Order: sequence, then structure tokens, then C-alpha cells
Amino acid sequence: MSSVSAAGPALVAALRAARPGDADRIADIHLRARRTAMPWLARPHTDEETRTWVRGVLVPSGAVTVAERQGLVAGYTAVTNGWLEHLYIDPAAQGRGIGSTLFAHAQALQPRGFRFWVFQRNTPALAFYARRGCVEVQRTTGEDNAELEPDVCLRWAPPA
Repeated sequence: MSSVSAAGPALVAALRAARPGDADRIADIHLRARRTAMPWLARPHTDEETRTWVRGVLVPSGAVTVAERQGLVAGYTAVTNGWLEHLYIDPAAQGRGIGSTLFAHAQALQPRGFRFWVFQRNTPALAFYARRGCVEVQRTTGEDNAELEPDVCLRWAPPA
């Protein structure tokens, strides 16, 4: 993947494919972002299990793109087969356009659209996606996710 830059107010984020050496930073962002945005969320996996999964499964999948800001990974996304699997931003870097840049990257990778899950109580994320034209497809009681937390499946599709 070639490096792409996006500029905005006080922001320069370069996008690139994740490398094995990024795994620990990606895991840190994943854990910190979830705890900050969703302190109420059950944690069915230990931090070490999450780190092992990021190192052994997520990064080697080849689906992860990271956003670097000032030489440091500040967020990541993973997009596969019509699904936005992950989009997490380091809480210290939020509000600077990195999430928008990564979401636009996901749109470019899946120009026909994609689906993804968000916990129903994660209202800031739901608002973020609504501003980008995402619509609700399905709601669940959470019986099929590891956290047993009610969630909603959203879809982004290009304008007709």
C-alpha cells in the first residue's frame, strides 16, 4: 500500500499498511480506546490475550492500515470483504481528523459499501458514523458478541 497523507487543522496523518512492529502500539490503542469510550463494557479477554491476538492474528491478516501522526501510530482500521472490522483512535489523538481519514480510507477500499457493528451504548461512535451517512441495518441484544452487550449493525453505502 502506498502512503497517503491527509491534512487538516494541526493534523498530518500518513496512512500505511501495519507492520509487525506496530502490533504493541495497535494493541495499546485498542485497549485504551475501548476503556476510555466504553468504561461500562465487559472485558471477556485479558490485556495479554488481546495483545497476543493483535500480534498473531490481526496484524498478520494484512487488513490493517495505521494512521501515523508525527511519526507515531495514532489509530488503525481493518477492512475485509465488505466489513469494517475495526476503527480505533488513540484517545489522546481523537478530535483531530484521524478517524475521518481512516473512515475515508475504508470507503476507498470498499467503494460499494460495507457493514460494521457498534455497541448501542457507544453513542459518540454512533453519532460519528451517522454524520458519515451510515444507516442502521440490525439491532441485537448482544447474545452473539463476546461482551454480551447490545449492538447495532450499520451500513455505509455510496450515494446512489
